[in-house]
Amino acid sequence: MSPPPADGIYGNFTDLKMCTKEEYAKTVKKFNMVASPTMNAHRVVDLFKGLQGMNISNVIDQYDHGLQTATRALKDGCDEETVVVALLHDIGEVLSPVNHGEIAAGILRPYISPANYWTLMHHEVFQAYYYQEAAELNERNARDAFMDSQHFETCLRICEKYDSAAFDPEYENLPLEHFIPMVERVFNKQPYWHPEADYCALNKAKKTLLSAYPTDSTES
Repeated sequence: MSPPPADGIYGNFTDLKMCTKEEYAKTVKKFNMVASPTMNAHRVVDLFKGLQGMNISNVIDQYDHGLQTATRALKDGCDEETVVVALLHDIGEVLSPVNHGEIAAGILRPYISPANYWTLMHHEVFQAYYYQEAAELNERNARDAFMDSQHFETCLRICEKYDSAAFDPEYENLPLEHFIPMVERVFNKQPYWHPEADYCALNKAKKTLLSAYPTDSTES
């Protein structure tokens, strides 16, 4: 059994139903000390770093693929949030391959636009368009099922211009250090900041919980 934090900052309760305002205030203080937005950004960056040497049988590994996708997006004039989405889009590919976009989308959802969230959620379906013949997929052009979405063209553009093209070993990637401040700034946005967040009942409900979760970037 793990002991309470050695610094003595913790909520002294064994069941959430027993929690008082005073004890929960200690919990939130400690939560901020170990899971501030900036710290969480660094945890996601560490997850990305774990892709170094992770090669799924391409000419470059998944780390360089992410860097190249982000570099291409940045050099093409994409906004900072989209560049971060490009960097992190495949962090879940070797965790749950067929739905890996949902992993990055789930992590980033509170901090990004609906268009970028939709792109992450659907990008593996759109990517299949480019390799479907080589893979001899039984069903082709699966992305066409989503043509009525307002985000179809955004996802198409990101996949075609940045993701699909980002397997070139001769391409000069920007280093990860160039993107880390961007990741930090994205994670320091107010969660569910986008006006359309309220269109989703789940997002709207989660916004009501924000005061119970870390929001302070300071770690003291």
